[in-house]
Amino acid sequence: MSNEREEAVKRLTAIDLFSGAGGFSEGLEQAGIHVLLAQELHPQPALTHVFNHPGTVGVVGDVRKLDPQFLKQLLRRHHGTDEVDIIVGGPPCQGFSTAGKKNEHDPRNTLFDDYCNIVAAVRPRAIVLENVPGFKKMYGGKMYLAARERFEAMGYDVDDSLVNAVNYGLPQRRLRFVLVGIRRGERLRFSWPQPTHLNPEAGPPDLFTAAQHPHVSIRDAISDLDFIEPGEEGHRHSVTPESAYQRARRRTDLIFNHLASKHREKAVRMFSLIPEGSTINCVPDEAKSAKRTMARMDRNHISNTVLALPDDFIHYRQDRIPTVREMARLQSFDDDFVFIGKRTSGFVDRKHDVPQYTQVGNAVPPLLARAIGVELVKMLGGCVRDVRDLGARARRLEYIHGSSGFAGYTLSPEITDEIALYSIDGNRLDLPVDGTARPVHSHPSVSIWAEKRTEGPKRQWAPGVPKPQASLFR
Repeated sequence: MSNEREEAVKRLTAIDLFSGAGGFSEGLEQAGIHVLLAQELHPQPALTHVFNHPGTVGVVGDVRKLDPQFLKQLLRRHHGTDEVDIIVGGPPCQGFSTAGKKNEHDPRNTLFDDYCNIVAAVRPRAIVLENVPGFKKMYGGKMYLAARERFEAMGYDVDDSLVNAVNYGLPQRRLRFVLVGIRRGERLRFSWPQPTHLNPEAGPPDLFTAAQHPHVSIRDAISDLDFIEPGEEGHRHSVTPESAYQRARRRTDLIFNHLASKHREKAVRMFSLIPEGSTINCVPDEAKSAKRTMARMDRNHISNTVLALPDDFIHYRQDRIPTVREMARLQSFDDDFVFIGKRTSGFVDRKHDVPQYTQVGNAVPPLLARAIGVELVKMLGGCVRDVRDLGARARRLEYIHGSSGFAGYTLSPEITDEIALYSIDGNRLDLPVDGTARPVHSHPSVSIWAEKRTEGPKRQWAPGVPKPQASLFR
């Protein structure tokens, strides 16, 4: 596109609420939508988000305490305008999820009211609400109908659909509820994205159009990451990409969050008794743990839905759970997207920690978000193109220090002025910095993770964040 044409096309912008690590933003920016601001309850995924999106301002805290005027003030301070075209958000879904307790009175079920309050203050041209499929039917559809009525009363024409990520190039079955609202008076209509890839579970291939691509298998997604053994951490790619999907995910020779767990002997024995594509039901009772849901990946098929905990999966070849990077690949994150924070957390700590595995599992897959974003761009008169600042992201990779294990990576002190991350009350937040740890780009291709357990990096976090949330950076 010529420079004249680029100037003539409107620059589309968005706010991402309940943003997590930034999967939705990643896909929107791949489609051509600049994400100006992201709000997230927890500091760990919020830092992951703004680290990987240099043009995004982050706000950490409970959306129920977020003053829309403060939000607009930040937009004006950092971007020169408080007008945005789109607001997207995925309110926490524990009250609707089939994996949750299905508590109709879970206070998180009404967080869409706070989403609506911000929409009412900003008045974007379009809104997108993403959630689990149960959002529409749970509790007799009361929550869903209340959301529709609220959006329509605010002046938005709404439509919704269930979308399956496997239809858009993900190596994973992942069904999501998506609601799109268009501001009345725009006289526009949203078109749901047409599938670009075959769904191997939807019927014979002759039911699909010739324009669709074959589905992406687990092998297509992660076979080139299979160069480390349990107890090792990989820092550089050492295998040639074996599929188009793998080539698309690589933007650097460096690799992050790729640490393979070394399990106890009893767990390894249990894993070894599960054939590829089978479940823990194959294991004799005397060899089982308390775990009841576990399956070994089948490299030739798509993955089950990636969840917040990794131990539902066993690697197809090795007797270990997948690495964070392998899970991120199944979610369609590129390899230069770095997850910051603890690698994993115990049961008690998970009440306030959001470790790397959880950040990955909770994310909206970027390729799914991109498919939705492309249709938003077309509808709103923008240009479909990748607007991520990949150059700035590549430079930031040099600021990553230490290991992804235990408390996770630290950052070089010089990045402090580059990242705009605020608490809900307006304080600029400190970052987990350590000027003495070894930069990841200086590590050898593979290291023995056990050698790094004594590093004990220094951690900082702002006093404005409640202590339980800040515990990640002890």
